[in-house]
Parts: sequence; structure tokens; C-alpha cells
Amino acid sequence: MTRPPIFIGGAGRSGTTLLRVMLDSHPAIACGPELKILPAILRQWVDMRTSYAPPLAQWRIGPAETDRLYRQLVEGLLEPYRVAAGKPRVAEKTPGNVLFFRQFHALFPDSPLVHVIRDGRDVVTSLLSMDWTDPATGQAPPYTRDARRAAEYWVSCVRGGRSALDMPGLSERYIEVRYEELARDPETTLRTLLVAVGEEWNPAVLEFHRKPHDLSDESSADAVQDPLNTAAIGRWQEDLKPGQLALVQSVAGDLLAELGYLRD
Repeated sequence: MTRPPIFIGGAGRSGTTLLRVMLDSHPAIACGPELKILPAILRQWVDMRTSYAPPLAQWRIGPAETDRLYRQLVEGLLEPYRVAAGKPRVAEKTPGNVLFFRQFHALFPDSPLVHVIRDGRDVVTSLLSMDWTDPATGQAPPYTRDARRAAEYWVSCVRGGRSALDMPGLSERYIEVRYEELARDPETTLRTLLVAVGEEWNPAVLEFHRKPHDLSDESSADAVQDPLNTAAIGRWQEDLKPGQLALVQSVAGDLLAELGYLRD
């Protein structure tokens, strides 16, 4: 792996799939379907550096060696897709990555960490329309069935990702992309992003819908095969019931205001 990987996250239904197919259209970046497993690997890495550090030390495995092993594991998972794509750099998008930016930075200090943010009211609206099943429980995730839980999920993801702004070193690798800006002015938004991740501008990223992508079972697969549009911006105004909107505002109002969404 010659270039540091790019890690992308954000609350589900925030536009992370759209960004990933755009980046996957760049001739220098391979960004495949959600690997999904990286948050679990990073969670285990934390355990190895804390709870399991004493027995590992008895086996002559210290913190530096633990870090090296987990770095190799992540690189080993990402590398085959990059090689198959024939591109010099890889990016991985899983929404849950957003809650592990600190851990990603510890293992990959040079990697850009991209946080896709969307109006929480639209995120809740979209989540409530999802027919997802949690593989661990066989049940629908609570945040797809209840407006309050959906709002709490959005707040936790956005706050978790934005906590990077308070961490020296990490804040320099942290990049925010607003879904609304990406949809309304994709060229300006992507030019800024590509500069931030250290890649040259290429207009191919705007032709994402004309290129084949391995979309697997991603819930936005159909949408990202069409030309970019702004139809999904502000859909909460029609689709959220007054009671649901009140719940969202009670949970997420402060963060919505902080991000400037309540000015609309």
C-alpha cells in the first residue's frame, strides 16, 4: 500500500454511498462496497491495548507490536480490492467508521478521515423508511422504527465524528463534507475534498452514474446510478409528521442549530 488509505463515515442515510461512488470514479482511488468489519476490528484493537495488554506482554507482544499487527490486518483487508481495481489508493466507506476516527488516526496517522453530514431531519426521515434487519438480533434496528431513537442515533454519530475537532493531530486529518453542498455544488465540494486528501482534480468524479460500481446490497444503490439531483434535500418537510418532528427537535435541535440547519 503506497498511499495512506482514506476512511469515510457518517450516520447511515447521510450520503456516504454517494460520496463513495464519486471517489470510486476517480482514476486514482478505489472505493468499494462497505467492508463493515473495520469498526469491530478497531474495537478489538482497543481491547488488545487495554484489557489484554498484560497477557500479550507475557508473550513479548508490546503496544507497538500490537499496533503493527492490527495495521497489517486492516491493510491486508483493503489491499486486494485496490490491486484488483488497478488504482494506487484505496478508500473504505462504512457509516460506523465515524465513531472510530480516533482509533483510525492512531493506526494510520496520515490517513484522511472524511465525515459526511446531512440535515438530521432528512436523515431521520430516510431511516424511518428503511426495511433493515440487524443480523445480530434478526430485528429491525430501533432507529428505523422510532423518530426519537433515529434522532439520538444521528446526534451520536455527528457528535462522535466531530469530537475529532478537539484532538490535536487528528483534527488536521478530519474533513467534513455536507451532503447538501455535495448535491447542490458537486464540483466545488469535490475539488475541495480532493485537495484535502491530496489528490488531483478529475472530472470523472462527476460522471459517477455512468460508471460501473460494485454496489452490493447498499440501500442507496439505485439512487447513485442516476444523475445527481437535490430531490432528497428537505424531504422531512413533507414526510415527517408533526409529532415526529417535535421529537427530532427535542433531541437534535441544539446540534441542528450548531450546524446551521435551522436557518433554512
